[in-house]
Amino acid sequence: MKRLLFIIIICISVLNAFQSCQKDLGNYTYTDFDTLKIGGIDSSYLAYNEQSFKIEPNLNLSSGGKVDPSNYTYEWYTINQSSTVLNGDKKKVLGNKLNLDTVISLAPANYHLHLRVRNTSNNTLSEFITKLSVTSVLSNGWLVLSSIDGKSRLDMLNYNLTTFKYEFYQDILKNFARTEVEGAPKLVMFLNDRDAIQSKYVNRIYVGTDKTTISFDNQQNTWTDFRNLRKEIFRATPEAYHAEVIQPVGGGKNMCYILDSEGVLMHQNVTQNMLYGSTINRLNGGVRLNISKFIAPYYGNYSAYAVVFDKQNQRFLVHNSTNYTLLIPSSSDPELFTPEDMKMDLVYMERVLTATNQFYALLKNPTNNRLKLVRFTHDGTVFNPLAVDDIENPYQMESAEWIAADPTFGYIYYTMGSKIYQYDPFNKKHSLALDAGTRRISKIKFQKLAYIIGNSRYNEFAKRLIVCTYDAISPNTSGKMDFYDINLSGAPKLAESYSGFGKIVDVCYRE
Repeated sequence: MKRLLFIIIICISVLNAFQSCQKDLGNYTYTDFDTLKIGGIDSSYLAYNEQSFKIEPNLNLSSGGKVDPSNYTYEWYTINQSSTVLNGDKKKVLGNKLNLDTVISLAPANYHLHLRVRNTSNNTLSEFITKLSVTSVLSNGWLVLSSIDGKSRLDMLNYNLTTFKYEFYQDILKNFARTEVEGAPKLVMFLNDRDAIQSKYVNRIYVGTDKTTISFDNQQNTWTDFRNLRKEIFRATPEAYHAEVIQPVGGGKNMCYILDSEGVLMHQNVTQNMLYGSTINRLNGGVRLNISKFIAPYYGNYSAYAVVFDKQNQRFLVHNSTNYTLLIPSSSDPELFTPEDMKMDLVYMERVLTATNQFYALLKNPTNNRLKLVRFTHDGTVFNPLAVDDIENPYQMESAEWIAADPTFGYIYYTMGSKIYQYDPFNKKHSLALDAGTRRISKIKFQKLAYIIGNSRYNEFAKRLIVCTYDAISPNTSGKMDFYDINLSGAPKLAESYSGFGKIVDVCYRE
């Protein structure tokens, strides 16, 4: 009986408490919360890497009341949508003011862009999310390395896929990479290779001076991921270490040769476990050989193959496949051509991409300066001579400052002062091709494609003679790069011309 009475008392108490709460609710007047609204932001944006980017949003209260921006804190940040990005790298803060005004330093990708606004008085949070697609304003085009008062400046003629024209961007290293390289300029080279450190295929750009060489991971067309060449070399190197020559195998093959400032010839083929560092310019068991800067890879071959020249012993040598040493070649016609004992100095050598893909080697008799042109193909380490010709030399070809071979017709172009001469090796005839007048010639070349070989536009400009000139009175501002179409007969015809450079030292195409 007592237990039943206790339960009844508890029930009555609970009922009274509930009724009291109902009465208490009637003592308050409730209104909707005055929320913050964020406007002036589009549903999506396109931004260019390393270019300015601005958004100016507006804040309003749902009640129509006035907003004091100083009562809030702000955070703009992006979230990378790629599943391959580590969690720690997914979020990046862009700014802490209401108006976003920044330079985008994000890899080309798709992002969610957040604006988070916090009320400092009541700690309430409002957030707006939009889409941000980042691309690069610099994609493919001509990389032009100039000397400006003895220092290096890298410019770019970027090809606009909308207007089909090149747009000039000055000082890529300063304005896009936020860096500079010490020393006088030597080379710029684009190649596609397999990175030995990260073991991934990557588009890489090397920029070299007489004091250093840096390489950029340009896979995403960005310029912020770079390193010193010394980090790619698997041996100890001195402080001023740099590349003298970088020569990709080309044709989309991920292999490359480097001749460095220590006189070491190296070859990299990561797939075959060959890395930069080992000295390959030696014979089996021998000492390091002093080889010429003219390195002629067998362009586009599936395995490594290159012809080099031993300057001291006046002989051709071959690097083949994954060998860590050079091989001595022989000749299919030793009475005509003895590559292992030329008794001449090398003036120029190149693999020339004519219909009969062949090597050109221009040699000079050290006693009388007479020239000889050897053209040959190869079968392994056996050289097959196509022609071994003495050259009548009316224009002092042996002292040419620049030499380049035309990949279409097989002509040789060489410079003396402000003039460019053409040598026809088939008819054995010299002729004046171009006269730059008062301007000086700083470079001539034909561009070899390192990676993309099927693009018709690329193939078209690869046939053109590139002539770089400058005015000696104003070398820092007068640099020009002209492109000439080559004809079977008659002088080369100017096709395109670009100015605004310094004294051009080297050019290369970023494919």
